[in-house]
Amino acid sequence: MPIGVIGEQKMQTQFPGTSQALLEGVGAVIRQQVIAEIQAAEAKNNPKPPQCRLLTAEQAGAYLGRTPGAIRQLIHKRLIPVVRFGFGRNVRIDVRDLDKIIDENKV
Repeated sequence: MPIGVIGEQKMQTQFPGTSQALLEGVGAVIRQQVIAEIQAAEAKNNPKPPQCRLLTAEQAGAYLGRTPGAIRQLIHKRLIPVVRFGFGRNVRIDVRDLDKIIDENKV
């Protein structure tokens, strides 16, 4: 029976005439799929930090796991400091302030 190598493990096939190259190709595809699944699981468990320093209420809500409305209420109560641009409701939240709030509220 032909023998293929996947990583450090040897693989034997029950099908006579199966080429070594085919077995190696299948092993490479399986390795790539496993690596892709591991990377996807790591990305899902470790979300990337925001790219911008200043966030909207929606982005801050996603960062803290709260709704945008809850973030706006905390802003209104002055529990979250904001950066104002001009007049009106155009505000942004500094990600460093959110990190500070997280650190201050750890138990």
